[in-house]
Amino acid sequence: MFTGIIEEVGILRRVTTRGENKILEIETSLELREGDSLAVSGACLTIVEVGEDWVKAAATGETNKRTILGDLHAGSRINLERALTLQKPLGGHLVQGHVDEKGKVAALKKTQDAWHIEVAFSKGFADLVVDQGSVAIDGVSLTVLKKLPGPKLLVNIIPETLRRTTLSGLRVGDKVNLEFDIIAKYVREHTRP
Repeated sequence: MFTGIIEEVGILRRVTTRGENKILEIETSLELREGDSLAVSGACLTIVEVGEDWVKAAATGETNKRTILGDLHAGSRINLERALTLQKPLGGHLVQGHVDEKGKVAALKKTQDAWHIEVAFSKGFADLVVDQGSVAIDGVSLTVLKKLPGPKLLVNIIPETLRRTTLSGLRVGDKVNLEFDIIAKYVREHTRP
């Protein structure tokens, strides 16, 4: 379980393929051990090896298909967050690290004090998005400013979030990891006829 509050932007040093799986070597200063969970741009991965200033994490074939991790290459910047502990404040929202799908950046608009980003997503998830609800984009906890037709969602990103995450590098057409709110998923599941 994670909060969606990014601790560090890491650099993907190397990607090694083992069958359908990929081993991601990530440059990071975060203190991690083998077996720890790490959210990598929103996808929960297990640490399989630790070096002095790097870790290796395993991404399965399914993870690579469902997320943007399969599209990353050496030099890619990635959002990193260690798993939630009882000593860590829950500053964002409950994020599982189970990416629902890849969304697509439909529009970007820089305002005087923020960025507005529109992200298109599949119709099957439309009932999980509400104005002022939560969504994780590339692992970043964000508030949905508005649900738009398409379906799309609009988020407002302040300069501090842009500075601390990879979101400042987004361009129209880029794919992003989307994880919809876990509470909305449970409500949908238990209110279906």
